[in-house]
Amino acid sequence: MADQSIDREAVATDCPRAPLNKRWTVKLSVIMIIVFGFGAYGYYDAAIAYPARGVRYAEWAKWQYLEQAKLANAEEPGVFRYQSSVTNPGEELTRLRDPSSQSSRPLRASMMASRLVWLEALHVVGHLSEEHTVFESPQEELSRLEADWQTSSVPKPLHAFDLIVQWLIMGVCWTIALVMAIHMLRVRAKKYSWVADSMTLTIPGGQSITPEDLEEVDKRKWDKFIVFLKIKSDHATLAGQEIAVDTYQHQFVEDWILAMEEQAFGSQEDQDEQHEHDHADDEDSTTTES
Repeated sequence: MADQSIDREAVATDCPRAPLNKRWTVKLSVIMIIVFGFGAYGYYDAAIAYPARGVRYAEWAKWQYLEQAKLANAEEPGVFRYQSSVTNPGEELTRLRDPSSQSSRPLRASMMASRLVWLEALHVVGHLSEEHTVFESPQEELSRLEADWQTSSVPKPLHAFDLIVQWLIMGVCWTIALVMAIHMLRVRAKKYSWVADSMTLTIPGGQSITPEDLEEVDKRKWDKFIVFLKIKSDHATLAGQEIAVDTYQHQFVEDWILAMEEQAFGSQEDQDEQHEHDHADDEDSTTTES
């Protein structure tokens, strides 16, 4: 905001309501869309992509489990045919998580370890039920899986934390987008109006300010598009108050405030000349005293 030139046309024209600054609106809208898009991507991963990957990994884990069950059949005949299916998979998962449940037979231990991996994978995607763990013919299921996975790559395992992170990304991003949308609506509801003849600025809340009401125009945050209007003590409703105005969100407001400042205190050039004159007087006074 180094350029403090005044749009004379904006100053000379009555304006019942300052429109939103198009640049600010576009900037905020673009950011809001990007943030919303990240949230949508998180939702897609959490609700569609990651669960699909988890289901594929569970299928691969089932294949590995049935392979181990068939190998264990050599150590314990009949285990592949009669013990491959898992009834009450929730209870079985709890049992297998207990280290004391490990078998002393190496092939059966490998079979149970593969079963645990399979059931864990089903649990993550919400498929831990007999519908997905009981099959009539283990050999037919194994053959189907072998045909599928001979030409497929092994998917990355899915963990519950992966889903939590994606849901969290969605929630945070959509919350930020909602807050930004509400902020835009609140800014849009603020009313700045201008009467050119009397240079009267009406601010949100309905109070009016003229150049004669200004004690100071404080630009300490001018680089952030914020200006503070210090009101004289004899104002009817704003006596002694300091009003912060964001000059970036609404169009014309900056021009109106600069015009009021110029009317009340002179142009910037006049103020600079006065400052230089005062500085010169101070130097002359110092020289005289010396």
